[in-house]
Amino acid sequence: MLALRAGQSIVPVLMRDRRQQLHDLYGFDFPDDFFRFWEFVNRLQPLEPLKALSDLDIGLVGPFEVLAGRFDQRTPRYSILLHWRYIFDPPEFFSVFAGGGDGLHAGYYLDDPANQAGCVASYYAHDVFEMSVDGDDLFECVRLWLEEDQGDSELDHGYGLIDDRAHEETLAKISAFRHSLLSFGTQERHEVGAAYVDRYSGLAPHRGVVVAETVENMGIVVPPESYRPLSLADDDLLPYLSRTDDPISLVEEARRALREGFPGTALKLGKDLWAIGGERHTEYAYELLDAAYAALGREVLRKVLRIHRENRELPSVDILDNE
Repeated sequence: MLALRAGQSIVPVLMRDRRQQLHDLYGFDFPDDFFRFWEFVNRLQPLEPLKALSDLDIGLVGPFEVLAGRFDQRTPRYSILLHWRYIFDPPEFFSVFAGGGDGLHAGYYLDDPANQAGCVASYYAHDVFEMSVDGDDLFECVRLWLEEDQGDSELDHGYGLIDDRAHEETLAKISAFRHSLLSFGTQERHEVGAAYVDRYSGLAPHRGVVVAETVENMGIVVPPESYRPLSLADDDLLPYLSRTDDPISLVEEARRALREGFPGTALKLGKDLWAIGGERHTEYAYELLDAAYAALGREVLRKVLRIHRENRELPSVDILDNE
């Protein structure tokens, strides 16, 4: 710990040390909004900031637990890169929120962690592997969930499933939390409830241009010149991969594209194979993703892929439970 100068606050020094700790553990710097959100939840619930979103049935996990000191003086058996990493989580995905049932978890989807390029996304681990884009940052993600809760309450009230009092109490809690979010400097958007969800769900304008779609709904963000389409269009690709035990012809096509300078092609097919699953598909996915990340210079993702591959069957996503 660095020594404090006279009159210097301990908080910035602690946060600087925590930022360095996270970088040492994960191998990259988390976006600035991550640390602003930590400040936000500490103001909401100073004694238990990891539980500050409990009214939304959400807990703060992963790198937030590092900020909370849960990993201080501990050297876990498994890499921190496995902490809260579910079996289908792609290497780009780093969980920071979990809860809400059916394995709902959300986090940063970083197409290239080295430059923090990405968005915030979520999916249900116990349901179909289909990811949702929830905004450019954590504040937008939580705002979207908040407005979804209001929309659900309004719908239930309209159908007579909840009475006036319960509906008014829910709206009051949501309004108070929304005020806290907005007062912390988040983007001003006037819509609420279903109107907000309809307008902003799936939007992350700062993420970058998706040059090709993928099965799990995230697509790939790569330099356009690094991608050329496969011989099968998307409408035919998914049915083919789903019914074919060994899609070697397409894998060979992706390998050839790699050799000829189109790693985006291998990245797309690797992601589609990852999402469909199955032993052979997954082995091809590992191969193509690793080669694509290497060609694109995304070394953090290569490391995540390797560690995930070696430990994909851990009984708990909390690595401290696996000690």
